[in-house]
Amino acid sequence: MNLPSTVKTAPKQQFSSALRKAREVIQPPPVMSLSQWANTYAVLSRETSAQTGKFRSYPYQNGIMDAITDPRITYISVMKSARVGYTKILDHGVGYYLAHDPSPILVVQPRVEDAEDYSKTEIAPMLRDTPVLAAISGNPKAKSSNQTILKKTFTNGANLTLVGANSPGGFRRITCRIILFDEVDGYPAGGAGAEGDQIALGTKRSETFWNRKIVLGSTPTVKGISRIEKAYLDSDQRRFFVPCPHCGEYQVLEWGGKDKPYGIKWEKDSSGIGLPETTYYLCRHSGCVIVHSDLPGMLVKGEWRATAPFRSHAGFHIWTGYSPHANAAWPQLVAEWLRVKDDPLMRQTFINTTLGEPYEDAGDMALSERSLAARAEIWPAEVPDGAVILTAGVDTQDHRFEITVTAWGRNEECWIVAHDMILGDLETEEPWLRLDAYLKQIWRRADGRGFTLAAVCHDSGGHHTNKVYEFSKERIGRKIWAIKGESAVAGKRTPVWPTRKVTSRTKSTFKPVILGVNSAKDDIRHRLHLSPPDPGQAAAAYIHFPDFLDLGYYSQLLAESLVTKISGGQKYRVWKLRPGRANEALDCLVYAYAALKGLMHHGLRLNALADAIQKAPERLIPAPAEPEEKTDLSEPGAVIPVSKKPGKRRLSQMLP
Repeated sequence: MNLPSTVKTAPKQQFSSALRKAREVIQPPPVMSLSQWANTYAVLSRETSAQTGKFRSYPYQNGIMDAITDPRITYISVMKSARVGYTKILDHGVGYYLAHDPSPILVVQPRVEDAEDYSKTEIAPMLRDTPVLAAISGNPKAKSSNQTILKKTFTNGANLTLVGANSPGGFRRITCRIILFDEVDGYPAGGAGAEGDQIALGTKRSETFWNRKIVLGSTPTVKGISRIEKAYLDSDQRRFFVPCPHCGEYQVLEWGGKDKPYGIKWEKDSSGIGLPETTYYLCRHSGCVIVHSDLPGMLVKGEWRATAPFRSHAGFHIWTGYSPHANAAWPQLVAEWLRVKDDPLMRQTFINTTLGEPYEDAGDMALSERSLAARAEIWPAEVPDGAVILTAGVDTQDHRFEITVTAWGRNEECWIVAHDMILGDLETEEPWLRLDAYLKQIWRRADGRGFTLAAVCHDSGGHHTNKVYEFSKERIGRKIWAIKGESAVAGKRTPVWPTRKVTSRTKSTFKPVILGVNSAKDDIRHRLHLSPPDPGQAAAAYIHFPDFLDLGYYSQLLAESLVTKISGGQKYRVWKLRPGRANEALDCLVYAYAALKGLMHHGLRLNALADAIQKAPERLIPAPAEPEEKTDLSEPGAVIPVSKKPGKRRLSQMLP
């Protein structure tokens, strides 16, 4: 019997169809880099992006993403700032190894809470809104032990585990090919409890895979402590080079400064105040002026270049200056810098999160007694012309007071007016009377106008505490404040002057002011590193020294160094006296600086006062008809006339 032709061919068609489906299942996916996959499949979710829809990468993101899928590369380190889109790179890395190259993936966040938050705010929306991921996610509403916030399995065999670096047991019983470490500088300093270092633990989870990938990404913290800095220095240290739109020469975008004739620059007004609206970029090759609107075209032609040998470890440094976002425009970055540059805590945040660089403590940088002494100046009188207010710091020792008088001008420009000693038995009344007389003195400007001390911080810790309290309580109206330094707290810098109200302090409610001395010393050391101002320019925060100080003074000013301590698994830095050194000059300057901060806490507006004095100099205290006598500081009861030599004061018995 002859069968119809359709019946004869049916088995053949079914076989062909089955063979085609089998071929689709067993054949490997098409070769595709991470940047290609992301720009083809990735979707931006409303929870995590200002704009939703198809993802489109920035040119510098492509190089980082493609390193993650480059078979020649095992380790990838990304030392980055904020506002460069790194989180999306991490998201797309997860998506690629879930959908395109199914693999077991481990994501390590600083804390368990961070891991949970990342799962909810980044992973869940991505699985919902990206079609190729939604197709392998199964029923998102189904309850299963395989589908939790921190652990997810997929229909194609891939799986995702998220852990916190602070979880001692989080790395146990995990084997993964792809290990993604996020914000490694935020990991607890003591490791994952007794288990050991978190990066070593996570890396060990991938040892059985010949094609494993280890990715570390983070904003850096402190130079020499930063984990991501160490990883980057072990890599081939890639930087993103872009061409100048005018001369075509390739260069790395950098933050400008006095030590660099190129980079991001801005103009200043006549008083030395920066003008963010004048921001431009100065080409390092030809001095071409580049504006932020030129950046997108530069990025398109940009390229990553290694600056160190490659040994299967690719490293990338990227910072906010490369971002084409409007909220990262160069004038905005300059405005941010001008707001924070004089605050050590905020300055570190800017360097870490905007420049993407580890913060180098000023205390670790080279300064010498002779380099400071070489900066000594002569001004026409005891008080320089730019000064608008005077403060003092008093350090109390067993048998003496040491006192620094400082003058302050616009933008906290500082002059050391005097550093003196009062010797005597501090358990008797006589040296306290001489201290009181000293603090009442009038200090003169070249035009004969005078200043009295606006505020004084008097150390009450360790020596003659009750006597200091009694002295200060009787002089609260003159703003002679008894102070104590705060105890160092792990990972925390307290403000120089406490933020709580102190204006209601009276004799009956008297308490010493607790100063943030570590923050104050951060500030002082930073200011010692500032370059001298150009002639005729304002010198914000710069410290001027008179020519009568000896090397012993500068030795004391540099007597402390920053040391790293560990408490509760947290590393932190505190100032510590070097062995065999004295630090009274530093303490006195810190207290005089704190007195200024106390006045500002009470409402002083330094620049406004400078403007007022410039318009009406008679607001200063007029000098007496005859020069007042000033107390000799070396012999009890003796007095000496005011020095006839302008700008000179005797430095009594300063010892190194």
